[in-house]
Amino acid sequence: MRNYQTYLLLIVTFFTLFTSPIFASDIEYSYVPKKVYEKQVFPISFLSTSSQKERITFQFADREPVIKDAVIIKNGAKTFYTFYFKTTERLFQIPSITITLKGKKIELDGVKIPVESLGKRENFSGVIASGLKIKSYQASVYDERTNLITISIEAHDANLEDIYVSDAIKDGVEKIKRTGSKIEGDYHIVLPSEQSKLTFSYFDTMKDKFIDKKIPISIDDGSVAAQTDLNPKDDSFEILKKYTLIGLITILVLLFLWKRDFFYLIVAVIAAIILLTFYTPLSKVCIKAGSALYILPTPNSTISLYTDQRFSTTELGERDEYHKIEYTNGIIGWIKDEDICKN
Repeated sequence: MRNYQTYLLLIVTFFTLFTSPIFASDIEYSYVPKKVYEKQVFPISFLSTSSQKERITFQFADREPVIKDAVIIKNGAKTFYTFYFKTTERLFQIPSITITLKGKKIELDGVKIPVESLGKRENFSGVIASGLKIKSYQASVYDERTNLITISIEAHDANLEDIYVSDAIKDGVEKIKRTGSKIEGDYHIVLPSEQSKLTFSYFDTMKDKFIDKKIPISIDDGSVAAQTDLNPKDDSFEILKKYTLIGLITILVLLFLWKRDFFYLIVAVIAAIILLTFYTPLSKVCIKAGSALYILPTPNSTISLYTDQRFSTTELGERDEYHKIEYTNGIIGWIKDEDICKN
């Protein structure tokens, strides 16, 4: 009997010395914010000192992180696992957290984080971030009375999907991509054509204050020209330019026939190309009733309206399966191939 007890003690001692069982001390909270704001995206981090090579899995009771997989950072013997969460409740809480490694489970106590509301601010866009920058922006004519501004934004720890500017007649967010703390996306906003700048603010959690962003609205000449060409009958100067080009081409051809100088022919060809490029009548297309009119030619684009009846209109351009058209009251947008009448 004594030999059996001695043998059992040796086995226990061996596994104690040469294996690494998972204890609660092997993983713990590294960072939990003391407070968050409503709709804020924020991190919760865990620190692991386990020497195990197997992947650790996390289960959050009654909660799902914004991104399923953790952001993992290794620093020597320490490994940090960070998840991002978002809340709209007055109290953010996770009842419990179950961590699994090599078939063993650890139960960590849940967390409770108070949620505060930000004070009202007139130009607040609803975005809360630890940093936000405007990568690029572009303004173009949307219709006779409005302009479309597309803003490419990059932010960290941000709820970019909630952005809204009170000046907007229409708006929407597309191409949202979240990688760890970083989020990128394109914000499209339709504003009155007389508005010369766009101002909005976001709340910076690092600086603990509102930060203003200002964008000047300037329509380039190409956009203005494209809009003018939609209604050439309303512009007598366009008619004058058209017939001036025709007259110039005629004179150049006559000079070539008389002088036999190819210089006149080359200039005549260039003038003819300009004439055909800018003054060739645009083709007509038939659009089905109930068709969606998109702001941009992309699958996730915001729908500006639905057509109320079948109609024919000018086709202004084409990109992949989308066609750029002019709707009533000078409204411009994109419709899909499937919305073009077949007969």
